[in-house]
Amino acid sequence: MRKIMVFWGVFFCFLLYLQTTSMAQAPMMSEQLVYSLNVYNGKGYGGAFNPQTENTIYFIANKDSAISARTTLVYFWPITAKFMAGWQTLNEEVVGTLEILKEGKLIKSLKKQDNSLYYPEGYWGEISLLCIDEDAHTYYEKYKEATEEYYQKISEFYKARIEYRKKMDEFLEEIKKRREAGEEFTSEEIEKSIPKEPKPPEGPKFYTTEPRKDYVIDLPVGSYQIRIRAEDGTIIQDSQKNLVVFTSRRTGGTGYEIIPGNRWTMKESCDDPARIIYAAGKNTLYFNPFTQDEYNELYYNKLEDPQNPGRVERWRWVHITPIKDVTLLFLKGEEVLQRVKRLPYYVKQIPGPTLGYNITEYDKEKQPYERPTFEGYKLDLSSTLERTGYQINLEKKEGGFFKGGKREVRLVRKENSRLLYALSIFPLVIGVVIFLKRRRRLAP
Repeated sequence: MRKIMVFWGVFFCFLLYLQTTSMAQAPMMSEQLVYSLNVYNGKGYGGAFNPQTENTIYFIANKDSAISARTTLVYFWPITAKFMAGWQTLNEEVVGTLEILKEGKLIKSLKKQDNSLYYPEGYWGEISLLCIDEDAHTYYEKYKEATEEYYQKISEFYKARIEYRKKMDEFLEEIKKRREAGEEFTSEEIEKSIPKEPKPPEGPKFYTTEPRKDYVIDLPVGSYQIRIRAEDGTIIQDSQKNLVVFTSRRTGGTGYEIIPGNRWTMKESCDDPARIIYAAGKNTLYFNPFTQDEYNELYYNKLEDPQNPGRVERWRWVHITPIKDVTLLFLKGEEVLQRVKRLPYYVKQIPGPTLGYNITEYDKEKQPYERPTFEGYKLDLSSTLERTGYQINLEKKEGGFFKGGKREVRLVRKENSRLLYALSIFPLVIGVVIFLKRRRRLAP
């Protein structure tokens, strides 16, 4: 028995050695013509690239999307099980005219246009717009001017802060001398004469990328083909792709992003109105409601990344616009237990060997150099609440409820919360049992 254990131990160590040595080797690269994409995804714009292994590109209908053919080095990355582009090593523009065909007939010939992305709420904001031609340059120049003005204000702020520290040192020295001389004064007198600390300037609230040249495509729903015709009239090799342009099946739904207070990085979604929200014991949940549209799962997954998997028979909800001007209600039947406003919050890591963090309400006056980590509606669930049916809903400013915002909330005892995991594993156990029974029947 001991020899068998030693054998298997050596065998697994050998497999681990092979895996680590294979990962340490440089990946095999091949030069390919690929398409660099900047696609509209229903809520903004996202970048991706389409390697030669993917024959179809997906766009949302009646919206501008930017596409450009590039020659780069492509390699397979085992960790993500996807092909990656080595843009820094090779990134050459493919010159020509993009032709769009439908059922084999040429319907459009496109030249490249200047375009840039404009983020009205900043680069990390939830909104982005594609600016084309003159608009692209106009918005970029505005961003450059705002950035230069900000740097000028920063320079003035640093000078003012140096001057403030000098005055503060002089003030403290003066206070010390007056106290040593036996002079008495009130805290109000000190507050009036104390030097005022300068406030740091705010940077540009918007962001604009530098203009670049791409083919800008805007098409109705349908199936198309694209290719690039070179200046000599020939079709560039490997430039042919299928193009599927689709739209949403349903619009105007309401979905929730839920941030648990005890594990804020593990966000969850509750998009189906029939889905129940479960909470165990004393807990704090942060809700972010969104308007949402429903798209075909395969089409949308491929839109975000052409290498993503998906099922053509399935549909998925996509969060589009955050819902902000409402009040979150925590209800028990008709009784309103809590009324929650949307607030910004700041997540701070707890120093020391113990991993953890604190989520506090963001205070701009006390945290001038920080930005809020997220915004949301904070709902505190007490452990003393009855184990009965509760609901959340969204109340409009003018009265009435936001369409589709109602969800059922069920509280479970912490000691019984493991039952939820058992229920989720139950279908898997049934599947294993059925598989084993069928295998025994087929065995000779």
